Amino acid sequence: MKNRFLILLALTVLLSSPICWMLVSHSGVTSAVADSKPPNEFLANFTEALQVIQQTYVEEVGSNKLVYSAIRRMLHRLDPHSNFLDPKDFAKLREDQHSVYYGLGIQLHALLVNRGRHVIVDHPIAGTPAERKGLRLGDVITHIGGEPIDNWTTDEVVNHLKGPRGTSVDIVLERPGVRNPLHVTIERDEIPLTTIPYAFELKPGIGYVKIEKFSENTAEELNSGLDRLKGLSGLILDLRDNPGGLLNQAIEISDFFLHRGALIVSTKGRLESSTKSYKVLREGKIQIPVVVLINHQTASASEIVAGALQDHDRALIVGERSFGKGLVQTVYTLEDNTGMTLTTAKYYTPSGRLIQRDYSGSSLEYYFLNSDDAPAKNNDARQVRFTDAKREVYGGGGITPDIVEPARKANRFEAMLASKDVFFQFGRRLLRNDAPDAGISRSEDKNREKSLRPEKNSESLPGIEVTDAILSDFRQFLHDRNIDFSEREIETNLDFIKRRIKQDTCITSFGIKEAFKIGIQADPQVMKALEAMPQAKALMMSGRASPLAQIPTRQEQRP
Repeated sequence: MKNRFLILLALTVLLSSPICWMLVSHSGVTSAVADSKPPNEFLANFTEALQVIQQTYVEEVGSNKLVYSAIRRMLHRLDPHSNFLDPKDFAKLREDQHSVYYGLGIQLHALLVNRGRHVIVDHPIAGTPAERKGLRLGDVITHIGGEPIDNWTTDEVVNHLKGPRGTSVDIVLERPGVRNPLHVTIERDEIPLTTIPYAFELKPGIGYVKIEKFSENTAEELNSGLDRLKGLSGLILDLRDNPGGLLNQAIEISDFFLHRGALIVSTKGRLESSTKSYKVLREGKIQIPVVVLINHQTASASEIVAGALQDHDRALIVGERSFGKGLVQTVYTLEDNTGMTLTTAKYYTPSGRLIQRDYSGSSLEYYFLNSDDAPAKNNDARQVRFTDAKREVYGGGGITPDIVEPARKANRFEAMLASKDVFFQFGRRLLRNDAPDAGISRSEDKNREKSLRPEKNSESLPGIEVTDAILSDFRQFLHDRNIDFSEREIETNLDFIKRRIKQDTCITSFGIKEAFKIGIQADPQVMKALEAMPQAKALMMSGRASPLAQIPTRQEQRP
């Protein structure tokens, strides 16, 4: 094939999982081929094979499909993070990078259940087409473009709502308290993407900030969130399930916490332009104790932030070992709106750790889907480095937490109730006030009606009060739907049931952000972070011995 896929320019600098990026100059791309055979001869073999396939294969195959697959497989032979992006994937990359998209301006809460999918509207973003058209919190989207969406994937729902600026989409809504479906036509417009959906005071004096990824506006969002949280004595920074994003944003986020001149991360590659050191340019704005939460899906740019704060003894790391993504990719724009990400460097934490986990001998699917089992190496083979305070830290397979706290896993009964969509349906029935009397006395019924008026104030979590009468309704609701349960299962899981009823009614009444605050109260990793805040303060203040000797930790995953 002709020089169709010559590199035109390097697009951007970012770090992400499964892809991470850094900018390099175009002049450094060409290099000598190690093999003695001229590269054009290899291209001749490829072109000849392509021509034979096109002319004689039993079915007609598009050239783009063959070429795209060949380039993708070629890059995957190098490492799991080098990749080829077709026009659709490349467009999505640009969208994610620039923190904007064209759509309606609603955040969606999708529930996937056996009978189909419920897509619930969270608060429409102010000034967006959805808000102007009157979409409300708690609306359920049932049809898009005249088609029912019960069996659509989340990506299908989102892709049908997105579209070019100025185009329109028809949707059908079910609204609590409105008997007939609502038909709405909305014109798409530019919508900003939010990377910090939650920033609130978890308990008096302790802030909680969730960063979902790093894109162009993340540092600005963090600054705005912190300005709203005044007088904090501690902060929980949640990087769980954060796949990464822009490198410059990871550096700016680190700037909030570290002292001026501190090393954040360094990169090393074959080219001079790929070897750099990134340091803090200004004194950190945040001078309070910090606990960082990570898990198996914390990757790349988020691992840079966690690694920098751990190496400089600036934050206590709690949770599970991170993904282990220490390779840096450059994004190149190719012809026909395609792109390529190529590994051009490795990155190292301030203590010199390479946290890339081993990918030799494993398939691409195993590498990405089994990060919780990595690394497979024994403890002795892992890198040992030291923080500023001479604490041991480890490389060679992600960031190892200072305090290992596994995520909570649902038991069989909890999983069964969730899979049957019990709480969503019961919550909406409660808010419609059409639940059967279930033998409730008039005085109890008055209390029940009062409890169904969601309340929200600064001193308590929003939502209904889950009374004994409501729990009786819940039991009857399970019976009516032929869901088997025992009284022992109800009693054993009573706290879970109450919390989920409260959450699902709160989603419709106040939005997913308020419901999130309810759910987080049962998150063992968040509770462990609260418990560890005094140790985080001691770590921040100490420049010598590690305070971790006094922390009761779960060290079974620690090398």
